Amino acid sequence: MDNDTKTTKRDADTGAVRFTRKWFVVSAGAVIAGLAGIAALLRRDGVSLKGAATAPESMFGSFPVRSVERQPPTKAPEDWVVTVDGLVEKPLTIDHAAWLELERVDQTVDFHCVEGWSVDDVRWGGVRPSVLLDLAGVLPEATHVTFHASGGVYKDGLPLDLVRDPQTLLADRLNDEPLPPAHGGPLRLAVPDQLGYKSVKWVERLEVTDTQIEGYWEERGYSVDAPVT
Repeated sequence: MDNDTKTTKRDADTGAVRFTRKWFVVSAGAVIAGLAGIAALLRRDGVSLKGAATAPESMFGSFPVRSVERQPPTKAPEDWVVTVDGLVEKPLTIDHAAWLELERVDQTVDFHCVEGWSVDDVRWGGVRPSVLLDLAGVLPEATHVTFHASGGVYKDGLPLDLVRDPQTLLADRLNDEPLPPAHGGPLRLAVPDQLGYKSVKWVERLEVTDTQIEGYWEERGYSVDAPVT
């Protein structure tokens, strides 16, 4: 069954990138600090700089790419496998064929980055993670879910109530096309109510836990709760 929800409506064109005052403040601070030093720090932590050094005007009307891994995974969607484990009654292994049998949803929302830019009217398509949790059977003591990216470098966690929010999606499509690898394909988390670093790319494992873990950026000083304000 297909569902379509529209949570935000704006006059801007679909996919338009907006830059807030925060973005310009962050950008100015980066210049003052020295772009070379920042690039070295990011390279030390393994962060891809694809798009990060692009002039601002070249990013308007597109979806900027930000990622920790230097290269996205090369595995085809047909070979992608998602596991659900941890505090569940029945651990799951979901291959491509099983994924296609799950209830799907489409939704159009805005995407907000901690850097201060937003992309209007992003149309995601996929499966709500709550569907997977219901199939696995979450144990009573569970409180959070950690989403692990392929390769084991990136991860982040959400409380169960946010994972079960109708807007939270495991997306395999972007603007009615297969989700590109640069944007997290074959499968990424999309959490409209949280800033972009919570929307883990290349998700291959959902680990149900009784604690809030610190994700990749949270280990580096970011907040574990990143509401869009």
